[in-house]
Amino acid sequence: MLSPLSLGLFGMLLSLTPTFLQSCSGSTSMTALLRLAAAHTIGTTACFFMTDRLYNFSPARGSDPSINPDFLLELQSICPQNGDVNVRLPIDRGSEQTFDKHILENIRNGFAVLESDAKLYDDETTRIVVDSYLNPILGTSFEADFVESIVKMGQIDVKTGSNGEIRSVCSAFN
Repeated sequence: MLSPLSLGLFGMLLSLTPTFLQSCSGSTSMTALLRLAAAHTIGTTACFFMTDRLYNFSPARGSDPSINPDFLLELQSICPQNGDVNVRLPIDRGSEQTFDKHILENIRNGFAVLESDAKLYDDETTRIVVDSYLNPILGTSFEADFVESIVKMGQIDVKTGSNGEIRSVCSAFN
């Protein structure tokens, strides 16, 4: 099983939100984590976050062997070694502007841009969930499950009355 530390940012999410993860009835913590990680279906990342994975991946110090070889060449052309680390690339190759389960196909097929996403297919628990969302016979709705996870996350430590506040500017404390 993956340790929270091996998942970087999502490991932090795992350790900071046990209330959320425990409240996901009928699923494991890793399953709930996968649902939230799939939010990467929209957005970009910077080459800065790819450098080690492309050129200095432990333990061999080469590239991450989980990356599809053709995709590795594509990533290296976008993010050349010693190149501009601020160049942006889509996190969900082929579907970067649509909220859908395409990110899960990318994860399964070695086209995960972020290491934390790729690791979700290394773990048996989350691999089964990825595969179930991609199997139309099972009828599992990624979109409905994602909404359920977001709603549950929104219920974590909600402050009400005099304990809470509505921000005047979302990015700043009042």
